[in-house]
Amino acid sequence: MSYLNMALVQIASPSNHPEFEQRKQENFEKMEYYIDTIANMNPAVDLIAFPELYLPGLDPENWYQMSETIPGALTDKLCQKAIQHKKWIAPGSLFEKAETEGEAYNTAILISPEGEIVMKYRKVFIPYPLEPSIPGNEFPVYEIPNIGKVGFMICADGHYPEAARNLALKGAEVIIKPTLQGDWIGGQRNNLPIAITRAVENQCFVVSINHPNPIGMGHSVAVDPEGRIIEELGDSESFTIVYLNLDEVRRVREYGSLGMFGFLKMLKEFKEAGKQVDECYQVGIENAPIYQTFETPNAKTPADIRKYSPQTQQKTYSV
Repeated sequence: MSYLNMALVQIASPSNHPEFEQRKQENFEKMEYYIDTIANMNPAVDLIAFPELYLPGLDPENWYQMSETIPGALTDKLCQKAIQHKKWIAPGSLFEKAETEGEAYNTAILISPEGEIVMKYRKVFIPYPLEPSIPGNEFPVYEIPNIGKVGFMICADGHYPEAARNLALKGAEVIIKPTLQGDWIGGQRNNLPIAITRAVENQCFVVSINHPNPIGMGHSVAVDPEGRIIEELGDSESFTIVYLNLDEVRRVREYGSLGMFGFLKMLKEFKEAGKQVDECYQVGIENAPIYQTFETPNAKTPADIRKYSPQTQQKTYSV
């Protein structure tokens, strides 16, 4: 049997220090404390995962100043922690400096017990104008030796079924979803149903790690391939450890739930039988009929008339 023993750390960024490097250092020290604590109290843990943008913190005014080169000084320190405890670490996401000056990606990384960055994922679906980063264009999957295949989605990616399906078709058995979601963008009304739906659609584990109140709304959750909630945290800072039996993914994908409904397998069979299950993509998604109904096709969201401000953190917008 193949297990992934995973710690979900629902953690709040402690620092708003005006010096950016000092802020990241203070946030790193808190992350370091949790890594040390979890690794020492439960040596069987394989992977320790954190929320989206924990290390830089939520600071939209200074997002580029908080960006990093990956690999770089901050990720080097994380790699040393992985080596120290011989653990896989998914430190949420960071703003990663892009090739163009003044631009950055929202990037999640996976660090091996040998201290290597073995996977880097750049968030594809950016919720403009709330987030100023630029999108990536790939959905990588990495196979953890003797355990199984994992991939990342970041926060808003979960609202697009194509993201999780991309990962599933590449064999991902666990989707790790660092997020920063508060009540001001739908909160638990969105977070839990999305995790369950993506897990059932793709017959895999979905693990969503959020910030606690007041920045996020907590409720980090792990869902199994049949949509059952394995563990769900409350809204305060905490962590939990879940034991994911990856043989369950392989069983459900091969035989389906209750011996039926092997969705990914059936999708392939439908296509081989001549069914145009992906018809909406055949002529180019930009030509889909729905896009002819929008008055302003290039508008990113209705929120593009809003300014993202510190008041957003108090669940309000300035308009």
